[in-house]
Amino acid sequence: MPLLFAMMFASQLATTIFLPGLPGIANDLQTSLSAAQMLLPAYLGAFAIAQLVVGPLSDAFGRRPVIIGGLSLFTLASLAAAWAPDIELLLVARAMQASGACATMVVARAIIRDTSQGAAAARAMSALAIAMAVGPSAAPLIGGQLVTWFDWRATFYLTSLVSAATVFAVFHYLEETLPPNQRRTSGAGAHVVTYLRLFGNPVFVGYSLTVAFASGAMQAFLTASPIVLIVQMDMSPAIYGVCVMAMPMFYMVGSFLAGRLTLWVPIDSIVLVGAIASAGGGLLQFTFGLGIGGVDVTPLHVLGAFAISNLGTGLVLACCYAQALNTVTPPYAGAASALSGFIHMGWAFALTFTVANVSHLSSLPLGIAQLSTTGLSLTTALLLVFVFKRRAHTGA
Repeated sequence: MPLLFAMMFASQLATTIFLPGLPGIANDLQTSLSAAQMLLPAYLGAFAIAQLVVGPLSDAFGRRPVIIGGLSLFTLASLAAAWAPDIELLLVARAMQASGACATMVVARAIIRDTSQGAAAARAMSALAIAMAVGPSAAPLIGGQLVTWFDWRATFYLTSLVSAATVFAVFHYLEETLPPNQRRTSGAGAHVVTYLRLFGNPVFVGYSLTVAFASGAMQAFLTASPIVLIVQMDMSPAIYGVCVMAMPMFYMVGSFLAGRLTLWVPIDSIVLVGAIASAGGGLLQFTFGLGIGGVDVTPLHVLGAFAISNLGTGLVLACCYAQALNTVTPPYAGAASALSGFIHMGWAFALTFTVANVSHLSSLPLGIAQLSTTGLSLTTALLLVFVFKRRAHTGA
């Protein structure tokens, strides 16, 4: 588990570490702030698509060689991002960085499915979910300090160093969890059939959509917050890093509680409570953005509303991923992990792309995005528990 933690930390660190340097990137590369904002959706979009390739590769060749190859690509792409002379090459480097980093998430979830199931898998996923939060939690703080003392390029140099150290650790200490006799070496056509069958499973898709929509609150916040907090509310990059660092802590608390609650509470009940909390935070953010009651929106309002949604996401994420992967056998865990991750990151890309191309004159666009995505999560969770799973159990 410590090695899986390190893998997840490296990939999640790269997602957000550059955010405090966003205005500096736009200025240094002589581009618009909107173009610089595309660095996040570019990463998420490539992350989503590459998972569909990485998952089947790990089912065919084993978990270990795929993660080593992915992390190596991640290291080289991080260096390319640090050396990028213009925004176009920086966007390409970010896409390559994500293509390598996605192996950490896909393979880590597949390893858990290889070695556990049921409530045990949910508890292991909750530990992994905490690891997923540590990177985004530390990244803005670290990035803020690097930008303050050096410049935005230093954030990518650090990412390459961390990923290189992770490659070394994986090469020496990670053991293979998928035996050769369980590997599937089918062609591309068979993989397409597998994905289509998974898409036809409403329970698998329901859990995958619930976590994707809940996690969308984080993506909307990460895309809009540099503009809302740094540009509109005149927050310094260093202070922004400290504030954003605190936000994943609520997600970590939710993930920790989810792991403990699985010992006494049905997993689906945890998912419903998390989805309700997530949507509640979205409604609050939307209300603040509208200025109902004459509220003068401050950073505390923006951060507080997002914190509530993030707590709910922590409850949802680990349970949904565990339940989704429990619908398949270990030889298909890589493909299932990849498709679930594709749904997750695909929605993250669509949402961040939309938010990045909206004019942010107030916090209202953030409120609309946060409420929309968390509301969809709650709707999907309700349909999943009260419609899809009941039909599956009754055979209807």
